[in-house]
Amino acid sequence: MKRLVGVVLLLCFLTCGSVLAEPLLATGYDSETVMRVWETNAFFSRMAELTGVEVTGHAVTEEKEYQALLSKMMSGEQQADILFKAALTREQEKSLIDSGAVMDLAPLIENNMPNLSSLLSAHPEWREQITLEDGRIAALPLINLHERQVCVWLNAAWLDSLGINFPESLEELTEALKAIAEKDPNGNGKKDECALDLVGVYELRWLLPYFGIVADDYHLCRTEDGNLAFAPDLAGYRRFAETMKDWYDLGLMRPDTFTATHAALQMTAASNQNSDKKRVNTSGMLLTVTPYTGVDAEEVANYRALLLPDENGKLRWRDFLGEIWTGTFAVTSRCKDPAAALRWVDALYTEEGAALAYVGVEGEEYLFNAEGYWEYKLQENSEIEAIRANKIIYTGTVVPGLFPNRIIELVNSAEDRHVFAESEKVHACSERVLRNYFLPESISAEATEISTRLGSLVDIGLARFITGEVPLDDENWNVWLNSLHDAGSARLIELLKDR
Repeated sequence: MKRLVGVVLLLCFLTCGSVLAEPLLATGYDSETVMRVWETNAFFSRMAELTGVEVTGHAVTEEKEYQALLSKMMSGEQQADILFKAALTREQEKSLIDSGAVMDLAPLIENNMPNLSSLLSAHPEWREQITLEDGRIAALPLINLHERQVCVWLNAAWLDSLGINFPESLEELTEALKAIAEKDPNGNGKKDECALDLVGVYELRWLLPYFGIVADDYHLCRTEDGNLAFAPDLAGYRRFAETMKDWYDLGLMRPDTFTATHAALQMTAASNQNSDKKRVNTSGMLLTVTPYTGVDAEEVANYRALLLPDENGKLRWRDFLGEIWTGTFAVTSRCKDPAAALRWVDALYTEEGAALAYVGVEGEEYLFNAEGYWEYKLQENSEIEAIRANKIIYTGTVVPGLFPNRIIELVNSAEDRHVFAESEKVHACSERVLRNYFLPESISAEATEISTRLGSLVDIGLARFITGEVPLDDENWNVWLNSLHDAGSARLIELLKDR
């Protein structure tokens, strides 16, 4: 375990003589296709070797069962010392700590978690994001300094084959999409290319930065002076709707853009493929974290993340997930040694310690090659599932700690490294509309109610304008905006303007 030496040296002063008489019991939600058994997974024994704290685990794999467990905890029934891979919402964090089911970690972090304390000291905004308004901390986060972004991916290889430069403006993008739709870049002699392979209004909304608007799921955005605004009220939103209608009329979108679902499309694609034939790629533009979700692996490197300057020449994008994922680890009121529980999880707040959770142990699960890239020691591809099930804890529900970007980005896969590099370009110009801080229950409940109401009106209205069901003229546009105002857009801004 060569890459864990630094962590061991750091923790040996803290853990010497602190091995517990009885192991701590961890439970959490780990539903996934990999049949992982926490009781026998090597991650836990390796963490005991690393930290001097023994933790045994039992995963709940059914959503309803896990929610029932959390409800029992709030009623005073404790079944574990630790919630690991806890998957807690902000509301659940508050309910659990208010009921006494989990401990307030705020006064315990500094003395027991040197790694996390160092990170929070360097980034005080992170501490704010995991802290309730009254100063309590119910759960610890995953911290990802280079979280992969949801990107618009455009097939650059197709553009090269058509002699078209990668677009640098909306006008150039329109011409590129028209060429993809009309000129058979996949070369199969059929007009089966889908220039804009996006599904639904939600995915189309990710194109808003090209019109100078970075909007969140509340349909809120920031104006140039930093004030909070309702995106449909801005002139750029009208230009967005008009451009989407033009693209729809040109046949650049899927005919079923507003009626299809990804699940149905994937099932159809799978049923149309023969096992002995390569899948024909028909996607010009995709919206996803990685093109792997939409095309075969050999096609991935053909796609580039598309950033276009807005009318002020700025590259902007929406940071979807942020650097902090809350609710991943909590200590219950049953735990007799919370300090030991925190020392245990603190090992994961280093790149080296987190590697145990994500890739395993160098020399046992993976090896570095002469070029400095690593890959799993596999005799056959099916063995990766065995590693995920028996050696590491990553995949499935989010793991607490620091995401080990340094090692993940050195994977021996040119396709993966291409995706990381493109995503980082997008990350560099990404921004969040609202800070990821805990909202008081009264504000959260009302904001959710209003945004749900507005969301339906926005999506239905845009779909009708784009498809031509409702003419996109001043009269109809103003009627639609007035319906959004009546539904509470101004009240939503009032609730969240200082957040």
